Amino acid sequence: MTIISHGVVALAIGWTLWQLLHVRRQVRSGAIVIPPLVAATLVFALCIVVVMLTGVPPLHLVWLFPVSFLVGIVVLLFPLGTHLLLRFLVLLAGSEEGGALPNSQAERDSRVRRGRRKLGVSANAPRRTKACRRRRLR
Repeated sequence: MTIISHGVVALAIGWTLWQLLHVRRQVRSGAIVIPPLVAATLVFALCIVVVMLTGVPPLHLVWLFPVSFLVGIVVLLFPLGTHLLLRFLVLLAGSEEGGALPNSQAERDSRVRRGRRKLGVSANAPRRTKACRRRRLR
């Protein structure tokens, strides 16, 4: 029974480390990262630590593995969980930007356009079509 318990712990630790290294490679290369999988991996790593510290039989990791996926998805439903996951991904990638979170394209565009007025566009002005421009040139 102890051989099976040690095997489960070794398998759990091996899977967790492999997932974290895989996610790190994905983040560094700019590939797509699946947030629920990363969250589930972190929850499962926490389960491994709790099992080791409390002295609970390691066979509990067998049922904690699928539960960690459910908890990982639930964690992402809350803004704090999403924020912490993004912070972890930045830390995992080894960003030299001082821990700055990546901004979405919409946020960057809104910052660039803030304070600038679009020239020649008014909310009340009619839309100028090609036919309208042709009539003007005649």
